[in-house]
Amino acid sequence: MKAILAFLAAVLLLPAPLAAQPVSEWTVVTLALDGSWGVGTSEYYGPALASALRKCEAMSGGQSDCGAEVTAVRQGWTLASLCGDHRVLVAAANLTTAIMEAQARQMYLRDLYGDGLPSCSCVMWVDPQGFATASRKPSGTRTSLDK
Repeated sequence: MKAILAFLAAVLLLPAPLAAQPVSEWTVVTLALDGSWGVGTSEYYGPALASALRKCEAMSGGQSDCGAEVTAVRQGWTLASLCGDHRVLVAAANLTTAIMEAQARQMYLRDLYGDGLPSCSCVMWVDPQGFATASRKPSGTRTSLDK
């Protein structure tokens, strides 16, 4: 009887295991130089990538470099910009970090190419739930991401 009570006491004093956490989905984004893009989400990276590539190809009409550059994140932000023939595609856990990384890459390109680099324009962004928003700002309007 003492052994059973000791066992029960030990079991009750052990920390309870945490409930299984839901696995967050991968969000994969690809951006082509012609401005076509695709977003795919899935529990697994492969299907998310395949979905992003299919959507980008459909947007471009099959005549682009979809898949030449991709980014992936779990529950994070993705920002996509074009600076002439240069892509700026970043993913980060929070929006502030994503904006700072995008600005840093744009500044690097500006330092590298100087005045020969066309102005950068935000093409789209994806929130942590995988919802994409295309930039619909009028041509020539600049945002904090455009340098």
